[in-house]
Amino acid sequence: MMKITINGQMFELEQDHSVTAALALFLTPQQQKTSFAVALNGEFLARENYPVTTLSHRDGLDVLFPIQGG
Repeated sequence: MMKITINGQMFELEQDHSVTAALALFLTPQQQKTSFAVALNGEFLARENYPVTTLSHRDGLDVLFPIQGG
């Protein structure tokens, strides 16, 4: 079992979870269809790398949604 944070919220996951699998636990189905960016330990991650990037114990994901308005 490993612990990660997503937007500061702690999650416990089995080993070898990809970023895509972790996001499925955090995001609603509606949010998964929208545009967002992900940073892993402070470094932005290209969307095509989400399924192939494996998380490690104590990793931190930040999920950022665009803000509309001025």
